[in-house]
Amino acid sequence: MCTAVMAQEYVPTPVTVSKEKVKLNGKVYLSHVVLERQTLYGISKAYGVTEEDLYEANPSLRETGLQKNAILLVPFREQAASVQDAPQEEKGYTEHTVKWYEDIEDIARKYNISVKELMDYNGLKSRKLSSRQVLKIPVKHVAFEIADQVGNDGAAGNDGTAGNDGTVGHDENNVIPDSDRESPAPKVEDENLSFTPKQDVEFSLVLPLKASGNVSELNMDFYSGVLMAVKDLEADGLKIKMNVFDLMAGMPNMDILTRGDFVLGPVASRDMEAVLQRVDGKVTVVSPLDQKTAALSQNYTNFILAPTPIDNQWEDLAEWIGEDLDDDDRIVFVTEKGASNVSASVALRSALARKDIPYQILSYAIVEGTSIPGTLEGMLTKGGENRILVASESEAFVGDVVRNIGIMMGKGYDVVMYAPSKVRTFETIEGSDYHAARLHISSSYFVDYSNSKVDAFVKAYRALFKTEPSQFAFQGYDTARYFIERCTKGVRQAHGLHTDFSLEFDANGNAANKAVRRIVYHKDFTTSIER
Repeated sequence: MCTAVMAQEYVPTPVTVSKEKVKLNGKVYLSHVVLERQTLYGISKAYGVTEEDLYEANPSLRETGLQKNAILLVPFREQAASVQDAPQEEKGYTEHTVKWYEDIEDIARKYNISVKELMDYNGLKSRKLSSRQVLKIPVKHVAFEIADQVGNDGAAGNDGTAGNDGTVGHDENNVIPDSDRESPAPKVEDENLSFTPKQDVEFSLVLPLKASGNVSELNMDFYSGVLMAVKDLEADGLKIKMNVFDLMAGMPNMDILTRGDFVLGPVASRDMEAVLQRVDGKVTVVSPLDQKTAALSQNYTNFILAPTPIDNQWEDLAEWIGEDLDDDDRIVFVTEKGASNVSASVALRSALARKDIPYQILSYAIVEGTSIPGTLEGMLTKGGENRILVASESEAFVGDVVRNIGIMMGKGYDVVMYAPSKVRTFETIEGSDYHAARLHISSSYFVDYSNSKVDAFVKAYRALFKTEPSQFAFQGYDTARYFIERCTKGVRQAHGLHTDFSLEFDANGNAANKAVRRIVYHKDFTTSIER
């Protein structure tokens, strides 16, 4: 039997124009998911833009090219959108592509249509939807959605589809009429607001607690710490309502989120952005753990970063070394030659320059070996203290610097070491070496186990959960307690068991925690918090 092999014509995948709007840096884009065998030319024609428009909106596109399942930002054109909408209107419906975090109640509320009508129109037998499933929306309901997409200033909103429809939930019956809601509590982001103490607070905790049948231990530790904070504050007379959402079970009820005083979580930047889009600034959202979420403040409002950004830690380290500096002292700034990650070096040098602090630079690679002690010795003095600032987060390099510091101390030089807080996690460097070098670090967190309040927390945690509290348990306790007391008592700054808080707000109502703990390793093998 002979099989004929015939040349197959390449047929590009048709482009369906997306209605998913995104607002970035004041500009509105449509969010297009690239399908296999789609071309840049075909996408540009479908949306009524040029290929150059697509390159400008997606700077990495020239290098990476189109990637399957990648999200392409397409400049929004009103005229192009109306042309593309026409055929669907003639059919009597428009199409909605289901996003990963949406359920059928979300979509029904978005278009002001009942769940039953939506199911009947699409022939659905079950309420369960899948990501990227396409639903048909009757045209009579589309006008409602379009009206909501654009605010009074003509600009799209930030809920992923644009507009004011972010407050949606899983249960239609859970919606609380505005007339039945209590007057909103003073917003924590308004520093100029006259604060009135109150005894009750409601907040939502959003965490990925259980994935594929396995409990996320770190998130559970954080949750356990939050529970301890609620327990302690209720014992002080506060009335606290905490709504807990497991993100692995789906996106939380937006009506519940937005009626509370604040939202704590989620953790990951992707999940945090999804929540920020949907609440649309209607409630304060606190990022509890991930410093990388700081970038979200550029595009959203009413967002607070609880962990202190690393840049503030480096800024404080530079300020600290300047405060300690005496006339006879020397500062040696040590960097790794050829390092792939130079973020610490750049940030610390910039901070030193802003504060006009003098220093000498020693840049070397570990392979240079035996020549370094002689070079370093030539930079030091025996007439004062030698403050060695290590601008590296490489465990191998920091270990080599510590070894060279030990050589200098053996020759009679008085040395004090300053380094990024990450060095505490290095397992190949002995803690005794840090104590010998009197290590100084600026950190967003540190637990002083000699503190009586810490001791009480540890004992209570052991009794309740039958295990030792991790740093995430401490962080859950401190973060929840601070924001609850900020709402009920007007607390602005706080010194927690693990973390300090001092928020700095911008014009958009966003804030980042600027508090930093200064930790010193002493020669007697004790460690103290200097501030």
